[in-house]
Formats: sequence, C-alpha cells, structure tokens
Amino acid sequence: MSEDHFGRLFDNVVAARIHYGIWYVFKNEVDRPKYVDVMNKYPWFFPPSLSAHFVAMLMALSTIYDDGPNNVSLYRVLRELESADKVDGQQRQEIEQRVKDSESIVKKILMIRNNVFAHLSAKVDPFEAFKKANITMNNFRGLIYETAAILNQMGLASGYGTRNLVESSEHDTRDMLGDIEKVRVEAMSGGERK
Repeated sequence: MSEDHFGRLFDNVVAARIHYGIWYVFKNEVDRPKYVDVMNKYPWFFPPSLSAHFVAMLMALSTIYDDGPNNVSLYRVLRELESADKVDGQQRQEIEQRVKDSESIVKKILMIRNNVFAHLSAKVDPFEAFKKANITMNNFRGLIYETAAILNQMGLASGYGTRNLVESSEHDTRDMLGDIEKVRVEAMSGGERK
C-alpha cells in the first residue's frame, strides 16, 4: 500500500468529517431552531453554505469509494494491501469484511453524487434521487467514522500508523453562530458591542 495513497484517502475522510460537522449544525433539529434567526438574517450566506458543506462532505466521502482504474480509492489501497506480504490474511479478511459491510451506504451516497452533484441526470430528478437513497445524517456520520476506522486498520496493518479525525467543526460552528446571535441581539436592543 502506498503511504501517499493512504494519506490522500485520510485527508478526504478528515475533510468529509469537517464539512459534515458544519452541515450538521446548520441542519439538525436541535441546533437549527437555536440559530434559525441568525441564518435567516443572512440569506445569501447560510443557505448556500448549508448546500456547499453538504456537497463538499458528499464529494470528499464519495471519492474515497470511487473505484475507477485511475483513481486512488479505498478499493485500490485494499488491493495494494492484499499484495503486500507484510499483512497477514486474517487482517486482510477483517478489513475486506468491514469494507463490504459499508457498501450499502456507499451505494446510496454514490447514487446521489452521480445523479445530482457530479452529473445532472436526465432520468432521475434530484428529489427522486434523495428519496430513493433514503439516507440520514446518521448514515453519513456512521460511514465517515467507519471509513476512518478502516483506514486506520489498514494503516496499522501496513505500518503507516493511524490518524485522528477533527472533532471541532461542530463546536466552532456553534460558537460562530452564538457570537453572531449576540451581536444581532445587542444591535436590536440598541446595545453596543464590547
């Protein structure tokens, strides 16, 4: 397995995790009501940002599983791992099983990407693509974490080590929205910023 391929895939799963966190705060039913007034005040920023972070997350995650002949993908790295003599058969089988167990969610993500974002399908409209995929926020989060775990298992098996996911994008997004809300409330009440 190429260390460069491993690093590039992990960079993508980290990017997917960061964008997921921002999108999640903008969209989930606990946070959104807290910040909807702030987001509605900036209609040319927040709705496009919500979409942009979703697409960035989707694209970063889907490229990890896009197994074209010239692509760096999880499947390519898995094949490279299979041909490496230093990784035992038991480790390879465990990794292969984890990849196989993720394929049902991966197919849904690739279907959305292929029909709505990477291409504009003439046969499937965006609403139908999302309805057909029947995918949830938790499915995205689960696949991101499972992909990181698979990559870390590959990294350990091949001697490249492990990497951590970034966990702060939700916190930073909430902090930013909270700061904007404070300024907005102060401005509405005639108060001054400190």
